[in-house]
Amino acid sequence: MNSYQATRNEQVIGQQSTALNLSSTTQTHTPFFRFKPLVLSVFTVLMLPAAHAMDYSNFKENGWSVGMNLGKSVARIEQDTIHTDLENLGFNVDSVLEDSRSEGYKIFVGYKFNPYLAVEGGYFNIGGFHALANTTPVTDFRGKTKLLGWNLDLVGIMPFTEDFSGFARIGVTQNDTSNSYSSNGLVDVTGYNEDGSYTKNKYGLGLQYNISPILSVRLEAERYRLDDLIAHSGNIDMYSLGLMLRFGETEPTYAATPAPEPVRRTEAVAVAQTVVASEPRVLELEDVHFNFDTSELNNETKTILREHVQTLKANPQARVRIAGYTSASGTAEYNQALSERRAQSIKAFLILEGVDANRFKTIGFGQRNPAEYEANPEVLRSDAAKANMRGLFEIIVE
Repeated sequence: MNSYQATRNEQVIGQQSTALNLSSTTQTHTPFFRFKPLVLSVFTVLMLPAAHAMDYSNFKENGWSVGMNLGKSVARIEQDTIHTDLENLGFNVDSVLEDSRSEGYKIFVGYKFNPYLAVEGGYFNIGGFHALANTTPVTDFRGKTKLLGWNLDLVGIMPFTEDFSGFARIGVTQNDTSNSYSSNGLVDVTGYNEDGSYTKNKYGLGLQYNISPILSVRLEAERYRLDDLIAHSGNIDMYSLGLMLRFGETEPTYAATPAPEPVRRTEAVAVAQTVVASEPRVLELEDVHFNFDTSELNNETKTILREHVQTLKANPQARVRIAGYTSASGTAEYNQALSERRAQSIKAFLILEGVDANRFKTIGFGQRNPAEYEANPEVLRSDAAKANMRGLFEIIVE
């Protein structure tokens, strides 16, 4: 074996060794990243039973929320620029190995102005990304970039149902980039090891499901702009799963609240049985309530309606007008249609329970004639909003 072949073999062995070193380096993570999936899983398991067990009948959302996302990030590293830089220095570049995947997380605080608009800001850490150049002669030129910072996003929300929605975000970031380069001395890495602090932008899309009025789960895809490993413009995509906790307060129920509705129903039945036939009279039975943005009957509503069925069967001379209402959130046109669907939904249930269809009339009032004034219609689950999302019965005894 001549001296040239021996030198070449040493270079190949050195390149294989550095490739192995890159692999081992990129598999080393901080303890926090190792346990991130476990932290999220434990948090979810602990929060879900509590979220379902709480009584939200008097819960009032105040717009504030906090949350945390954990996920994977993917970077786009400028291989061509690394090639060019090293070739300009007189090296032959055989390949550039890269580890463009890492783990990231973000912690945020948000405020929701209305059902369709919110603002969120917080801290993010997208992780670290590596590159290794195999060159002739061997330079052992390698680098690592870490990206973290702060962000402020404007979030647009599109509700699909009461509990499921999509959202899009656009925002600005204050990035802190840490660059760490090394070589065996053949490449001057002084100019590469500069840390940077700069402003960029970001955007993203996501889906959200409300487990309860206070707890939501999120699935997101976001793109962060940055100055990459060699101070050129690039981007990092982060795909994450997170939890968001909404703040609010549960208002206590005082003795001064209206008398229990079952008493009202009993009184109405008694009057219906003793009414004088020659004196038509309008009686009001207990109204029933709906969840936000739906005309479907919940279990509590069905229980009340079944009691009304017994009253109607005991008073066959009664004719019923069913009036539907909504809360103040949303457009007047949408709420008018929703109130009519709610009235029809009540009518259909009563007919299925055995009451003659000819005894009913329906009408929708939309958000007009509210039971309670809504000072802030954007608070979807306020006591006033719940009181207004109702169906009202007017029983005319002839």
